[in-house]
Amino acid sequence: MRWFLLLALPLVAAIIAALQLTQQPVLWNVTEPGMTVEEVRRALPRAVPAAEPKRLANGLELKLVAAGVDNLERAFDAELYFGTDGLQKVRLLPTRPLMAAAASAEFDALRQAATLRYGKERAVAGGPVGGGAVAQARWVAGRVVVTLQLERSGAMGLVTMTYATDALADRGT
Repeated sequence: MRWFLLLALPLVAAIIAALQLTQQPVLWNVTEPGMTVEEVRRALPRAVPAAEPKRLANGLELKLVAAGVDNLERAFDAELYFGTDGLQKVRLLPTRPLMAAAASAEFDALRQAATLRYGKERAVAGGPVGGGAVAQARWVAGRVVVTLQLERSGAMGLVTMTYATDALADRGT
């Protein structure tokens, strides 16, 4: 019986290690951190080159967009940002602006749906919510930080979601 345990334990450990290595981290939907533009286009056929390139303050470049994608049973337009290490951030924008009250209700509904999917909400780093945002919620899913944000502009509101690698989220990008 002892010899069985001596053989079985290393075998079980090897199987667990192999399974962990084969699990690819998901950034958003079918995309993974580090994917190239071509890999994302194969995995997400709706993704097309951005009409106008945009560069974020952290150096990430908008290279692909995808209209009308589904996330948490809502329609969004996706912006996919790439750096030297490939895909690093996905920003989901609403397909249409909402009146402020409707945007607040949408934010609350998405907050509940995200909590069901990603688990306990994490505290947002200290200080006021910036960049025109009036409310923000955050979850950590493995190496990905999911941020839900409500922005207001006059009587209108926008609810956005961002999926970023944890290294970027820590720098507030």
